[in-house]
Amino acid sequence: MKKLEFKGIIAAGFSPFDVDGKLKLEAIPPLVEHLIEQGIEGFYLTGSTGEGMSCSIEQRMAIVESYMQAVNKRVPVIICVSHASHETSTLLTKHAIEVGADAVSANLPTYYGINNLDHLVYGVQKMVDCQDELPFIYYHIPGKTGLNFKMHDFLEAIAGRLPQLKGIKYTAGNLDDYIRCEHTFGKELKMYFGVDELFLPALSLGADAFIGSTYNFMLPMYQQIVEQHKNNDPQKAVAQYHQVAEIINGFLKYDGLSAQKTIMKMVGHDFGPPKPPVRPLLETQYNDLYSVMERLGLFNPIPH
Repeated sequence: MKKLEFKGIIAAGFSPFDVDGKLKLEAIPPLVEHLIEQGIEGFYLTGSTGEGMSCSIEQRMAIVESYMQAVNKRVPVIICVSHASHETSTLLTKHAIEVGADAVSANLPTYYGINNLDHLVYGVQKMVDCQDELPFIYYHIPGKTGLNFKMHDFLEAIAGRLPQLKGIKYTAGNLDDYIRCEHTFGKELKMYFGVDELFLPALSLGADAFIGSTYNFMLPMYQQIVEQHKNNDPQKAVAQYHQVAEIINGFLKYDGLSAQKTIMKMVGHDFGPPKPPVRPLLETQYNDLYSVMERLGLFNPIPH
């Protein structure tokens, strides 16, 4: 299995629900078309942004199938198959293969605790060994899982033992560890950076692959940062990055998922409220958030 070649800016896809928690899959194709027209370079489905861990198995499969049909092989698609049940994760992996995914990704369930690096390696091996057809991207998100292991240490420990492992989705702010992984293992593995508010620092350190939620509604801003960085124009890159960081900080005073799904509605792609236990924004919060986003320039058209 060769190294993953897809890179660039990859959107972590939202999942659409109505107020009763039922799927409204008709919201997916217009967003896919919009993002592909803007130049998105891939999709990552049913992860944290896609509320995969809050969905039924049937819902996850339906969401994935709808995205796959809308994307129609125009850009790569990575499917998150995380689940507390090993058997269910295997079922989701087999489904990802059937629908034509380009890669699968997952973190480990942590209810029973993962206490050391050997335990982490064992868990990943057990999860990945169900197939050898698709590249596997380990989803490192310690803020959600509590697994604060250095990924450089993990990759050293698992080296040569898992040929399906072809990347890391690195959703943590430890740029020193991220760069060590890239420097040591970059010839064999693809490192996907997943902290949107650290986009420019990661880009400046050599990152060329990003997976994140805010690319759904701020893609042109990030594309400008990339272009300005390539053109060796750090002042403009920093200025655009500052706007992005202010927008992110502006909505993070609410629940991040609720706020972002609200922003999606504001920009014309209504993916409904989040699934419980996450609470949707109140009407007063919606109005306050709209004012903040308007003041920070989120709704201003940006050439791309």
